[in-house]
Amino acid sequence: MVSLKKIFSLFCLSTLFFTTNCQIGYIAQSAFYQAKMMRKRVPLQYALDNYDLTPEQRKKLELAIQIRSFMKNDLGLNINSNYSRYVHLDRDYVTYAVNASPKDQLKTYKWSFPIVGSVPYKGYFKKEWALEEAEDLNKKNLDTYVRGVSAFSTLGWFEDPILSSMLRMKEHDFISTLIHETVHANLYIEGESKFNERVATFLGQLGTEVYYDKQNKGDEIRQLVKNESHDELQFSNFITEELKQLRKWYKNNKDKEGLLELRELEFQSIQRKFKKDVLPRMKTSNYNWFPERKLNNAFLLLLELYNSDFSDLERLSLKNQKNFKLVFQKLKQLENTKNPESALKQML
Repeated sequence: MVSLKKIFSLFCLSTLFFTTNCQIGYIAQSAFYQAKMMRKRVPLQYALDNYDLTPEQRKKLELAIQIRSFMKNDLGLNINSNYSRYVHLDRDYVTYAVNASPKDQLKTYKWSFPIVGSVPYKGYFKKEWALEEAEDLNKKNLDTYVRGVSAFSTLGWFEDPILSSMLRMKEHDFISTLIHETVHANLYIEGESKFNERVATFLGQLGTEVYYDKQNKGDEIRQLVKNESHDELQFSNFITEELKQLRKWYKNNKDKEGLLELRELEFQSIQRKFKKDVLPRMKTSNYNWFPERKLNNAFLLLLELYNSDFSDLERLSLKNQKNFKLVFQKLKQLENTKNPESALKQML
């Protein structure tokens, strides 16, 4: 059972940083639902022996036991007791996250929290609360985007469980997610959400490749993982450059009448370029949705948060022969730097 004393201590610490009733209420609400969820945790083996699981769910829980050992022994990550327990949720997602941005510039709207610093999203345990937050932000003339979240890391504050929302993932996505969230628990730089997410996304993909190479489970799945890594890098290169150009476009057109109509044309131009120049080079269908997606600044910045500019991380990986342990050790050296992006470039 999760330590209620620990939750109370975290709540008390949090209130020192917040002054409004709304802020204190949000922290108390989050702590309550986090504790409620943690009290539902059961050991993985107990779930396997006693829960009514589908064959696919059972396969994922058995895989999680194996991946825990793999992350510790092969990837050199500290796993503690994370992902040794299971929580069955009564909903599709564990939380719902809200992202926001001004309509006339690519600038992330941020929230500030203790311990983690400023973050570019705000999570709620109920969808209606996330939608209410988005509606309030829309009234402030901000773009918003609300998404369901299947997994998250408490950065070592709690023993993170396997969630039923994670069991719907494809096998390799499930593995990548476990590595992604475990990286967060091992390496997290306060106030550097963009860097943190890019590192976790990249290492999640790299670690998954290492796993399948070691297992030698068949050329088909190994090739699929490599193809998805290829497409991830292709999309990353594309969206990084396009958002760079879009920032210049906003700067040059900020005072023009009908800016919102003009930016729709700019969004469509980006999508046509992707469909013409990038999509034919893709090896999977993972990004077929992009040309048809309704875009706004909040959604584009979410793509930037998780998908932009893997070039330096790719260089670091190649320089170390794609050895996960070495790559992670190098990145761990950046933990106490003021600007990890610049420090990584200097390292290279």
